Amino acid sequence: MTIIILTLIGLFLLIRIFVYKNMVKSISSQLEDFNSRETDKKIDMALLDKDFENLGSQINRLMDSYIQENGRRIRSENELKQAIANMSHDLRTPLTSVLGYLQLLEAEDVSDEEKKDYLSIARNRTERLETLLKGFFDLSVIESPDYRLKADRVDVRRIVAATLMSFYDPLNERQVEPKITVPENSVYIMADESAVTRVVENLIANAVAYMHSDLSVTLEEKSSKVILAISNDTRNLRPEDVTYLFDRFYTADQNRSNKSTGLGLSIVKSLMLKMNGEITAVLEGDVLHIECIWE
Repeated sequence: MTIIILTLIGLFLLIRIFVYKNMVKSISSQLEDFNSRETDKKIDMALLDKDFENLGSQINRLMDSYIQENGRRIRSENELKQAIANMSHDLRTPLTSVLGYLQLLEAEDVSDEEKKDYLSIARNRTERLETLLKGFFDLSVIESPDYRLKADRVDVRRIVAATLMSFYDPLNERQVEPKITVPENSVYIMADESAVTRVVENLIANAVAYMHSDLSVTLEEKSSKVILAISNDTRNLRPEDVTYLFDRFYTADQNRSNKSTGLGLSIVKSLMLKMNGEITAVLEGDVLHIECIWE
């Protein structure tokens, strides 16, 4: 009887070892296929042992993390490549123009009036080049992990009013009277004043640059939130453009006109994130709505 029992135990253990070995082989084979990029399929969880199922579950979690991280890496690499290409284009265009006009100035048959015009154009291109370089530097500083913002009591209403006044001339020249809706009293948030000012200035500058005839600015307090909404009409913006509106170097103008460096809204988004705020953009018909929320 003892021999029979020992034989059955031994047979059971051999079967158990055989099953375990097959499960290990199955997991190993599936991992090999995944690592060789032959498949993105995760570990089959139809295993015969709870411990092995738990092992498979943990491996699947690790694979999920790898896939997500690899996706982020690829997106980051593509963004970097696009950023370098856009930066090269943006810097090369005004620089080439400056060099071209300097060569024209060296020509012997150029009149004093033409020299004056060429110098003025070269100066404008140089100023744009300076603006681009400043934008690149500012964005790199803001996105640095070491960049810290202060938290002071800031009157957003005052900043919005002052910013709108600074755009009086361009709005007046285009005969546009913005629709302004703000509270009669001050609206305070705890934030960095320079960051809030930069956000408001960039948003209004972007709206003024791309609007045609309508601009509206609304500031309101709702519960414990302060909401700044800026809307402008636009003719060339597409729904797919809105998805990338806050990406660095992105401009909806595919000809990359001198209206924008493609950095202003990226700086806005970075600053809002630094202030633990929210920013969204929605296109309704031919009207773009951008909303900032501080809590």
